[in-house]
Amino acid sequence: MALSNNGKAGSRRERARTPARRTTALMTGMALAGLLSLALSGCGGSSGSRTIGLSVHSGPVGTVVDVSGDAGSGCVLDHNWFGFEFSRYGEAGKGPQTKMATPVLKNGSWSASFAVPSYLGGSTTGDGGPISAGRYEFSAPPCSGHTLATASFNVTSATPSTNGSDYVGIAATVDGKGYWLVQADGTVSAFGDAHSYGSLSASDTTTSEIIGISRTYDGHGYWLVASDGHVFTFGDAHAYGSASASQVSQGPVTGMAVTPDGHGYWLLTADGHVFSFGDAHPEGSPSPADAPYAAIGTRPAGGYVVIAANDAAAYLFPGDLPELGGGSGTALAATLIGVAVTPSGNGAWQAGLDGGVVTTGQTTSSYAPFYGSVPGENEQLKAPVTAIAGNPDGHGYWLLSANGTVFTFGDAQFFGQGKS
Repeated sequence: MALSNNGKAGSRRERARTPARRTTALMTGMALAGLLSLALSGCGGSSGSRTIGLSVHSGPVGTVVDVSGDAGSGCVLDHNWFGFEFSRYGEAGKGPQTKMATPVLKNGSWSASFAVPSYLGGSTTGDGGPISAGRYEFSAPPCSGHTLATASFNVTSATPSTNGSDYVGIAATVDGKGYWLVQADGTVSAFGDAHSYGSLSASDTTTSEIIGISRTYDGHGYWLVASDGHVFTFGDAHAYGSASASQVSQGPVTGMAVTPDGHGYWLLTADGHVFSFGDAHPEGSPSPADAPYAAIGTRPAGGYVVIAANDAAAYLFPGDLPELGGGSGTALAATLIGVAVTPSGNGAWQAGLDGGVVTTGQTTSSYAPFYGSVPGENEQLKAPVTAIAGNPDGHGYWLLSANGTVFTFGDAQFFGQGKS
């Protein structure tokens, strides 16, 4: 995805608010511009609109689509409004799909920023499957009535069209006094007390984009991971293996989490499989029904947290109660793109491509504190947010946008940003 700069950067603050127990709805910070209305087959309820708005009608996997509509008056989230679905054309409600509930106003209007996924989750009639080039559709039922509103979307390629200069990952140093930023082409920039240990070179064998960066236990090195599962080492980072072609055949790698002692790591794929390397133990994988999955984060005492991209489902491994929160019916204004885990390992911050932040936790005492978001500052993003990193002390976090802008919240300090 191509991201844009939000203008100002550095020390941004917002008064913390107490998050709702279930999850905090993302408030969109991206302007819905140039929405094109599509005529639908049928009526959308007693007062619903006959149209769905799409900002674009075609594009590759990773394309950000602003979707909006009117489901009619009397809508109540998780009662008679359950959001929209993205599925193969003609298979709404019965084939592989991903669902996204959105905030809805009393008059029935709704909107969301949605990233076209690489994988569609399972449905009541079968398993999920990877996205391929072809015709897909958005569909949304009204709050009353039975006529389904649909809008066609053409996926032009299963491979994202990315700019190598896009910033895609951020990792904090051990003491939180610096961070590394990585771009899709593997270029690494160091800020604060972070030291540079190199960037991806032309001789490194990967045809896929870099999607993340993780530091070593002592902070004297880092790993870069590509969407095809290749892992690259720098500094004192050791190579414990890469994902095989068969392991990523159903979906690309979307995240990496390093074991607490730094002697292994887990790789997450979009379809929800978690693969272990080094001393990383397989602790389990989340339900395929919630796919696609966006990110994985390390629990400091061992294990990991996995989050779903479009319903904020957060799975805790290992755990007696594996699902932290979110799931079907959780309202989001934007697809989620990253996760940072609290020091207790029982809470998490989930970041949306609009710069919104969802907080969750296993119990009230372990809930991740909310320190602010980009939309909370009433600013318009010029590029999507691509990554989040938590301050090691648990009292703040950084958000990174594709053009290199770094946003700070809580006690997270600003040490510099990428070149847009």
